[in-house]
Amino acid sequence: MKLVLLPGLDGTGELFTPLINQLDSSIETQIITYDLNTKQTYDELTQYVLSHLPKEEFVLLAESFSGPIAYQVASIRPKELKSLIIVASFLERPKPSLLKLLTLIPSKLLTLPLPTFIIRFFFLGFIVKSEIIVLFKMSIKKVSSGVIHFRLKELLKLRFEDCYKKIHIPTIYIQATNDKLVSSNAFNDWEVVSKNIQLFQVQGEHFILQSNPVKCAEIIRQVMHAATNDK
Repeated sequence: MKLVLLPGLDGTGELFTPLINQLDSSIETQIITYDLNTKQTYDELTQYVLSHLPKEEFVLLAESFSGPIAYQVASIRPKELKSLIIVASFLERPKPSLLKLLTLIPSKLLTLPLPTFIIRFFFLGFIVKSEIIVLFKMSIKKVSSGVIHFRLKELLKLRFEDCYKKIHIPTIYIQATNDKLVSSNAFNDWEVVSKNIQLFQVQGEHFILQSNPVKCAEIIRQVMHAATNDK
């Protein structure tokens, strides 16, 4: 059973490294990365992901920005998709006031290096190792500032009322207990669209796969085991 991973706003997939390092070597992973320089809408990214999914059975994990993409994929229900793992994500635009403010910032400023304190406070927490901070900064730096700006505008367009299709496959929602970017209420929307969903709360910041990869890997192992045994 393959684990397919959809990245957050940066789209590089490099921030999955701490998680993958904690997974069993028997779990085969595939990261679907997004173009670093091409502006793609959510619909375009969904079609892109669909074209890159494996032909074998798999579990789909979506982090933050990619949650709406995973929802669309699951609602189309490719027969090989066995379970869905949603990590600190949403179906309605998160923090709209903050998003509007960010979209007013000139795009070239969005990829300027953030102070480490800001990264720790909002994204990763104060106990993560310095190499995770470096990884975060490097992944953002690789993406075109115009693409980051465009993706923020795409987030603003998200409306829960557009999510009228139901998801019938087993779904796991991993919620960061100290998430400053996505409200805990985001889970409620997923609960409405999913017929079979389970909530796991994990101690840490919004980038929970990076701030608490050990606990997240434990949950993912359980999901992979269950999906394999349901064959």
